[in-house]
Amino acid sequence: MLYKGFPINVTESVVALGFFDGIHLGHQAVLNQAAVLATEKKKPLRIITFYPHPRNSIKHSHHIKYLTTYIEKYQRFQNYYPGCEVYFLRFNRKLRHTPPEQFLNQINQRFKPIAVITGENFRFGYRTQGDQIFLQNFFKKKGVYTAIIPSISLDGAVLSSTMIRQLIEKGDISKANMILGYPFSIRGRVVKGRQIGSQIGFPTANFFPVSSKLTPPHGVYFGFMNWKKEEYPALIYIGTKPTVSQNQRRVVEVHIGRQIRQLLYQERVVVQLRHFWRLEKHFPTIEALRKQITLDQAAFNAYLQHTQGMIN
Repeated sequence: MLYKGFPINVTESVVALGFFDGIHLGHQAVLNQAAVLATEKKKPLRIITFYPHPRNSIKHSHHIKYLTTYIEKYQRFQNYYPGCEVYFLRFNRKLRHTPPEQFLNQINQRFKPIAVITGENFRFGYRTQGDQIFLQNFFKKKGVYTAIIPSISLDGAVLSSTMIRQLIEKGDISKANMILGYPFSIRGRVVKGRQIGSQIGFPTANFFPVSSKLTPPHGVYFGFMNWKKEEYPALIYIGTKPTVSQNQRRVVEVHIGRQIRQLLYQERVVVQLRHFWRLEKHFPTIEALRKQITLDQAAFNAYLQHTQGMIN
């Protein structure tokens, strides 16, 4: 279940606390511990997260794009921990100015935790004055068990949402996926385009990603499209189509089979990015674009044969 704000009249629970953007391997270590404890104690698992990103609520701060939008975050929580309760607390001026002890009092009173699990880098309260030591001392007095899960490191660097954003922004999809623990994805509702892809022999399903979602550099990617619980190999383009359009709006174009494409209009689809192939390029003619897409498709076919051979 998904909830906005603090609950009213809840039973005892196990609480996982954090922003969890991306729900990467470090987040999963926190959530897995909470889920195991909830099962052992036969209590509901309540995941407390926030919206918007704390930095996005501060004027003149660099705007953070999300690895997972609210609905993507909720769906992944449910996929990993079926039946969990997810609470989105609005990070507004009031919450930002709440002292650490008052914030934890609210968590204790409203969620009735028998255990609170969080990561070692979680900070809370006015000017992030609250840390894991503050949290442990507070709940120890209340008789509530706490577990602070250590961060995971890779090559001496702590895994974080910031690290993943940086990898995606420079197009290192493979490493970002490794740290996420799953393929980075973008979702949207398919709209009807100008049919230029069909005219040159490469029909596509097109959608516009939400503006709050982080997207990688404009270019061509190898991956898969998910629709109605089925998965289809997909050659994926992300960009503004400089060869055929003056429109600056970013679009995701997915090249899949013609018959499937006809069924997708107004449907919600998810594309998984598995491999960066090339950057976006302006071509002098439509014919030059067609020739390049032919090369892209051949490279994608080779990629699929190689990856399937590794699996087999």
